[in-house]
Amino acid sequence: MISFFKQYFTKEINVGIFQSIMLILFLLVFFLILFFVFSKPKKYYEKISSIPLELEEEKKRKNYEI
Repeated sequence: MISFFKQYFTKEINVGIFQSIMLILFLLVFFLILFFVFSKPKKYYEKISSIPLELEEEKKRKNYEI
């Protein structure tokens, strides 16, 4: 598979343009993800982070009830 791309891109004249476009797209997606993560309030992540602990406590309670 890599040999196909290598063979194709060695014959291509404007390979630099493709690389530049891919770099710009990667950076755009990366910064959008960072913006999404940092735009959420801290309480959102505190609530999400406690879910596994709550599930574990529920399992323990069920084991004791049996």
